[in-house]
Amino acid sequence: SVSAFLLNRSSDLAMKEVMILVNGHHKARALKAAIEGAVSHEWTISALQQHQHGIIVADEAATDELKHGTYKYFKDIEKENLL
Repeated sequence: SVSAFLLNRSSDLAMKEVMILVNGHHKARALKAAIEGAVSHEWTISALQQHQHGIIVADEAATDELKHGTYKYFKDIEKENLL
């Protein structure tokens, strides 16, 4: 099954913290847009780039479309928190 929700930029950016879970290869394009793309109405998840305390938790399959350098960077800075 596919589950999704819409981000309302003004109200979501006003939250103290926002955490988004991204799992599965079918979400890889959305994760790429969120992290590597420009902030856009086409990918509302990209608004998280403007949030001071935005957190994305993703499994390996969801990272399939990220550039290798992006993947390596985030994996390195979070190595203490990974299992």
